[in-house]
Amino acid sequence: MPRSMTGYARREGMAGEWRIAWRVKSVNHRFLDPVVRLPEGCLSLELAATRQLKERLERGHVECVLSAHAEGAQAHRLELDESLVDALLLLERRLARRKGGKGRGRLSADRLLAWPGVARERRLGATLEEGPGREAALALLDETLSDLIRARAVEGEQLAGVMARLLENLRERVEEVARDAPRVREALEHRLRERVAKYAGGVDGAERLAQELAFLLNRQEIAEEIDRMRVHMREMNLTLDGAGAAGRRLDFLCQELAREANTLCSKAQDAEISRLGVEIKVLVEQLREQAQNLE
Repeated sequence: MPRSMTGYARREGMAGEWRIAWRVKSVNHRFLDPVVRLPEGCLSLELAATRQLKERLERGHVECVLSAHAEGAQAHRLELDESLVDALLLLERRLARRKGGKGRGRLSADRLLAWPGVARERRLGATLEEGPGREAALALLDETLSDLIRARAVEGEQLAGVMARLLENLRERVEEVARDAPRVREALEHRLRERVAKYAGGVDGAERLAQELAFLLNRQEIAEEIDRMRVHMREMNLTLDGAGAAGRRLDFLCQELAREANTLCSKAQDAEISRLGVEIKVLVEQLREQAQNLE
């Protein structure tokens, strides 16, 4: 059963002392377009998460967001940027030398700690870039993607049901056209005989008349369009009953159905066939709208 491209999933878990949460949302897109947003310092994890998305999904614009906060004793743990402190102290000494030694030692601990970036919260990247924390984060992402795929499968089943009903309506319209085609052909042949006889007169007799009739009737014949639409509808039903990604194939079949419907309407020389042709085109467009929601 095809899957929808629309879905949402969220999972929480622990990675070391950090509580993390993955949120994954997907919407329609022509191709797979993954967007991964992680906290600063998690570059390699971002690459691994993107690769995981590409392995599990085939189509859709997918937004994957990781949020995290420390818990327990680690919740407010701070780190000192010692290289920044050394640089500030060195700068103070250089400035003091320029002033002839005046002002030495005025950069106190409290002023150092107030400097932006000297004291900072423990960085998440140190936990998630390597070791058990990284493995836990990727395992949790895999579970989140499984939830997303299940959500997309549920919606895909609903969309497939809608498409199946539209296909049944379409099949009924096509069969109405097929049943009415002999009457239309007979009426068309009668009109053509009158016109050819009127304008051709007795030129070349009955043989010429038969040739003109055959040529004109062949141009207005809709049997081939009906047969091709039956084939395309049968393929769509088989695709809907199958497994795996089917959106592109269904979209292509809808394009082919639309082409046949346009040809049928252009050939129609009957008001009832024209009306049915318009209904067929509307149903095909509705089918295509649904197909574009499938992976």
